[in-house]
Amino acid sequence: MQKKIKIAAVQMKSIMKDTGHNLSKAINFIQEAALKGANIVCLPELFYSGYHLNKEEFFLLAERSDGPMYQVLSKVAKEKGVYILASFPEKADLPGVIYNSSMLINDKGSIAGNMRKVYLWGKEKLIFREGDRFPVFDTPLGKIGILICYDAEFPEPVRIMALKGAQLILIPSVWSLGAKHRWDIDLTAGALYNLLFIAGINTIGDGACGNSKVVSPRGEILIEASVDREEIIYCDIDLGDVEKTRMEIPYMQDFKHETFSIDALNKF
Repeated sequence: MQKKIKIAAVQMKSIMKDTGHNLSKAINFIQEAALKGANIVCLPELFYSGYHLNKEEFFLLAERSDGPMYQVLSKVAKEKGVYILASFPEKADLPGVIYNSSMLINDKGSIAGNMRKVYLWGKEKLIFREGDRFPVFDTPLGKIGILICYDAEFPEPVRIMALKGAQLILIPSVWSLGAKHRWDIDLTAGALYNLLFIAGINTIGDGACGNSKVVSPRGEILIEASVDREEIIYCDIDLGDVEKTRMEIPYMQDFKHETFSIDALNKF
């Protein structure tokens, strides 16, 4: 496992329904980040389509996980030798079903993992099918989890991923200005309570709060972006700090696993 990695969080604004423009812009950011030595380049939630669309528009733009967006980004990932986190409306095998998904493409151009948003916010419930699991992907960079925006507002998903061995959780988002205080709290608390790294990748404009950031296992903000500018923030992290921090702060050692089960919950 490569313990020291450079994360690039791309805070970009998408043009609604213009997948060609959004993909081209993302590739420019990815190439810039690769030149600066990034190991993993992360894009915001639904960067490919834009977020503020209706049901019919999302259905028209949805693609399979091996579709055109993946095919293009696969080549870029392989050429530049970087991992790419890319979020998109995913067309399922079952006709008429789509997910709000985020795939992790590795530096060989293959899909290392795909996360389907579990907790849908507001009108999303009328558009997308909910995901039903919180996977952790074992990669040469480390053990990586992905949550999508509202997923991070619940404490259990981060803890589940921590118990599955996650060292880094990536959170692509379209997070609003009105809830910015929750963005700040959810990311730092999630990192501290579970003693792992969290990177939140947000968009700007259309009421979003920007402020993408990387948080350490101690709940310290290592770097954060502006609230209103397109930019890339970079953060060098050492995943060895996860184990080191857990030796110093015994949350995970003292955690009572038997209380975090269906049987335990049914007692109340």
